[in-house]
Amino acid sequence: MKKVALVLSGGAALGFAHIGVIKVLKQNNIPIDIITGTSMGSLVGGVYAAGISVEEMENILENFQRKHIIDFNPFVLTDTGLLYGKKVTNLLKKMVGETKIEDCKIKYAAVAADLYTGNKYVFKKGDLVTAIRASISVPVVFKPVKYEHMCLIDGGACDNLPVEDARKMGADFVIAIDVCSEYQKPTKIKNPVDVIVSSANVLISNFVKKQVDKGDVYIKLKQPGVSMDKFSSEEVKKSVKYGEKYAKKFLPKIKDLLKQKEIL
Repeated sequence: MKKVALVLSGGAALGFAHIGVIKVLKQNNIPIDIITGTSMGSLVGGVYAAGISVEEMENILENFQRKHIIDFNPFVLTDTGLLYGKKVTNLLKKMVGETKIEDCKIKYAAVAADLYTGNKYVFKKGDLVTAIRASISVPVVFKPVKYEHMCLIDGGACDNLPVEDARKMGADFVIAIDVCSEYQKPTKIKNPVDVIVSSANVLISNFVKKQVDKGDVYIKLKQPGVSMDKFSSEEVKKSVKYGEKYAKKFLPKIKDLLKQKEIL
């Protein structure tokens, strides 16, 4: 049986649009056999792969606020991140518990980058929460994740749209959702976090532009009025709506190509 993969890019708060995309694909019976993701894409994709429905995710995000993920590290000058990342970890555990990647309902992989070697590391087994926590570890913002002699940071540092990994996992057809290659001009640069976020945006947008394989359907999802670093419930809802809008726009093309490949 031919396999369909959904590849979800990183993009901080812009990545909530992935929820809207999944919602539309599910409503229209588009099969999702494999999910690969980077950073926020790994988070949304991993939670969904574990069996949490789009409706459940939307309910959780209904009253979402920055304070739910922000836990400042008072030892930042002598440590490796502005945030501990414990709140994010606890939030993920509430959602997926002790789920192992190999036990997910949908075949899944998350991308991170190892600071010690500079190489990409792809989680295809093991603790799901650890994989997501590593993949979302924006340098300096979150403490890196120490894992099997590696020091792992946000996968966007090496591969923000892991189409190649989806192919390696057996995908015959890839739907790639890119929320971050369109450079987002910062509204302000007033502190180190603003500099970090904007710098990452520059690097990632250029990485994806140079990528050869962008899937069978590549959706470059623009979100005017939504900022990468704003995590309020209102901003999240806007992003989800953009995801729905673009998924509906590309739905005829997706269905047509799937029929051509005799998948639908």
